[in-house]
Amino acid sequence: MNPNFPPTPGADWYPDPRDPTLLRYWDGRQWTSHTAPRPAGWSRGSQQWSSYRQPANGIVVERRPTKTRFPAWAIITLVATVIVMFGGVVALGVVAGGTSTQEAKRSTGRDVNMTASEPTTSEPAEAVGTTSAPPTETVESSPTETEPPRSVVPRLKGLTRDEAEDALTDAGLVVSEISQVYSAEAPGTVLSQSMKVGRSVLEGSEVALVVAKAYPEVPGVVGRLKAAAVDRLQEAGFKVIVKMETRTSGKDGVVLRQTPGGDDRAEPGSTITIVVSSVVRTVVEPPSNCTPGYDPCLTPASDYDCAGGSGDGPKYTGFVHVTGSDPYDLDADGDGVACE
Repeated sequence: MNPNFPPTPGADWYPDPRDPTLLRYWDGRQWTSHTAPRPAGWSRGSQQWSSYRQPANGIVVERRPTKTRFPAWAIITLVATVIVMFGGVVALGVVAGGTSTQEAKRSTGRDVNMTASEPTTSEPAEAVGTTSAPPTETVESSPTETEPPRSVVPRLKGLTRDEAEDALTDAGLVVSEISQVYSAEAPGTVLSQSMKVGRSVLEGSEVALVVAKAYPEVPGVVGRLKAAAVDRLQEAGFKVIVKMETRTSGKDGVVLRQTPGGDDRAEPGSTITIVVSSVVRTVVEPPSNCTPGYDPCLTPASDYDCAGGSGDGPKYTGFVHVTGSDPYDLDADGDGVACE
C-alpha cells in the first residue's frame, strides 16, 4: 500500500467532489452516477474533511481523518515496563561502582526515588501505517437520485406552423424537421406530429411536424386545341376526361370549357374535365343575294368586319348568327354568334 494515500472509504454517500451542493454515492471503488441534493444542515461530524486523491483512477474522495490510540491495557503495560527498566538501571549502577544517586539521576534523566505509585502520564503516539475505517456517519435524510428534467408533448395538430414551434419551445422541446404535403387545409396548418400528445419525454427532445401545402393551380386550357390541352394538363400532374359538344359553327376541336377552371387549385392526380367542340355544318341554300351561313343576311362582299372594331371592311355588320360556314371569320370564339 502506498503510505501517501489513506485507505479507500467504504460504500456510502459523500459530498460530490465537483459540486458542493450535491451528495454522490461512492460504491467502495469509484464514484457512481447517483446524486442527490445535499440536505439543509447536513454534516459529517465536527471534524474537518480533507480531500485525498486515489492513485489508481484520479478520483477525489473526501474523508475525515481519524487517530488511532493505544488501548488502556497497553498504556498500563508500557508504564510498568518503564518502571522495571528504570529500577534495573539503578541497581546496575550501584553494583558496578556505587554510582551516586545524583550520577544515576544524571545518567537516566529520572529521580531514583520515583516509584510505581507516582502518577505517570504518557501521551500515546500516532500508530504508523495503521488503517482507519471509512466514515460511517448517517445522512439525515434519505437521498434520492436526481432525474433529468422532462417535458410533456403538447397537442400541435390544427395549429399553424409558427404556433406549433412556439408551443414546443414553451414545453422545452425542439422541432427536428418539417415535412410539407398537399392538403385541402390552409397552407402551413399542422396535420400530424411524430410524438403522441401527453407523452413524457426528456427536455430538449425533437418532434417532427407534417404541415399542409396548397394544392397546385390547374392550367387554363380553354381555347386550346384538344391535343395541346390534354398534354398541358397531364404535364401538370392531372388526369383528363374529354367530352365532345356538337355545334353548327365555330372552330372544330377547340376546348370550350373545363372543370375545375383555370387557376383553380386541385389535388395532384385528380381529374380535369374538358369540353371540346365538334362542329357539324348544315348546308342551307341562301337567297341569291345573301352570303351563305349568316342570319340575318349579309349581301355578298369581298370581306366583312364587325362594326366598331378594328377591321378595315369594306363591309361591316353588327350582331349576327353563324348558321353554316363562316367565310368572313366573324365568330372568333366559335360559339355561333358573331360580332357580339
